[in-house]
Amino acid sequence: MRQSGAALGKWAQVLAPAAVLLLLAIGITLGEERFLRADNLTNVLSRSVPLGLVAVGQTLIILGGQIDLSVGSVMGLAGMAATLALNANAPVALAVLVALGVGAAAGLLNGLVTTRLKVPAFVTTLAMMGLARGLLLLISGGRTVSGAGRLNDLLLQARLGLPLSAWTLFVTVAVVATWLGRSTAGRQVYAVGANPVAARLSGVRVERRLVLLFVLSGLLVGLAGAVECGRNRVATTSTGELMELDSIAAVVIGGASLNGGIGGVGGSVLGVAILAVLRNGCGLLLVPPEYEKVIVGPLIVLAVLYDRWLRRRRGQAT
Repeated sequence: MRQSGAALGKWAQVLAPAAVLLLLAIGITLGEERFLRADNLTNVLSRSVPLGLVAVGQTLIILGGQIDLSVGSVMGLAGMAATLALNANAPVALAVLVALGVGAAAGLLNGLVTTRLKVPAFVTTLAMMGLARGLLLLISGGRTVSGAGRLNDLLLQARLGLPLSAWTLFVTVAVVATWLGRSTAGRQVYAVGANPVAARLSGVRVERRLVLLFVLSGLLVGLAGAVECGRNRVATTSTGELMELDSIAAVVIGGASLNGGIGGVGGSVLGVAILAVLRNGCGLLLVPPEYEKVIVGPLIVLAVLYDRWLRRRRGQAT
């Protein structure tokens, strides 16, 4: 019975968001035939890459039983730093490394403050949100900075029919999913999120594992900042705004539990796809933007209620 309960939870977490995505796609297609055109779907994919990268990182944090509210501000800061590096005639590869470095440094600081100083991640990352956004305004002088075109040329050029940034997301998802599912360290992430005390008693170095998760997430957030600024060809002071809400929404809609220890990057990618299709459909059907924002909130609540229902079913099955 215990195995049947686990199987129920595993499949239900993936099938529910997949069913929502399918219903959304069918509904939008019936209302707007342009939805299934190759150019529109490619555009949806390209626009979803930054959120996809951030959502993968947020998945790692949430699986570990933590939360990161700073991803949007750090993403904006990383993108601005990369753009300023390009304006200083740095090679594109170096500019991307600058973005990765900014993200990793922010993640490391979040992880150390959370684990060493025992400050709740909610408070730590909330402080980082303000710090990163303030630094973004400081280094940019509060203005939009152009010159990210070379990032666009690199990340959005086509490879086998898709932008290079899309392939980067696919590889990232595959690597992280394999690491979580096949490696000892990945399985320890689930253990830490499910029960950190038990994980520590089992020999898992919980604090080190959490710091690693924050750093990995920071790297992905930094890369997302470079991709976003490259796509727009400019870095703005508003880059990454509300990315916290979108990434958490994608992870929760994709079946992860905010209590930690349950979920996966596959479900989070489905959550990203649901948000992307919803927004694209609203645009094609000329739905006012405010209605799109009204829909996302209830989706998160429904996903959390669904998670609680699954937990009760698993408890009954065991």
